[in-house]
Amino acid sequence: MHFKFFTFKISFLIFAFQINFFLNSLFYTDEYISDAYHNGDALDFFSGLPKSIYSFLATLVFTGLFGMLSNSKNELVNTIRSRTNKRAYIVQVNLKLAKLRIKLIIYYIYLFIFSIIFLYYVCSFCVVYKNSQKYWLIGCFESFILDSLSSIGICIFLALFRYISLKKRIKYLYILVKLINMLL
Repeated sequence: MHFKFFTFKISFLIFAFQINFFLNSLFYTDEYISDAYHNGDALDFFSGLPKSIYSFLATLVFTGLFGMLSNSKNELVNTIRSRTNKRAYIVQVNLKLAKLRIKLIIYYIYLFIFSIIFLYYVCSFCVVYKNSQKYWLIGCFESFILDSLSSIGICIFLALFRYISLKKRIKYLYILVKLINMLL
């Protein structure tokens, strides 16, 4: 069953981009600007790596919290599976849908408020650090690469261990992989 709708996925993806841009500008320090100035307006990959790692970790925490707010898959699946009688089932489904509606309204309100704050901060950053926008964009790109590579690595890790647990019939490894998957 698939309960993550396309519009929620798109809004969540856009929010992940926004938060990445915001955090890269937030972690942009005078030391980083000084390194660029002393290196003749050239920065290597490793000078911006700590900033990108901090941004990546903060993005994981922030998107994890927002992901929990927008995800109601387990509740809906449990409601659908626990059909007792028709009348009680309809009441239970209506309650879950009302709860989901409230959660999504709160989600979009928070999303809108944070988007305005992020936009304001990034615009202010770009006005103040007019000559450093190129390095800021490079830092954002580094964070996206780091995020993508870690996501691919985690998916490979989980798939490999799930395959091993199913092939060798190791129940505890399968449960551990399932638990890690739920947390991520």
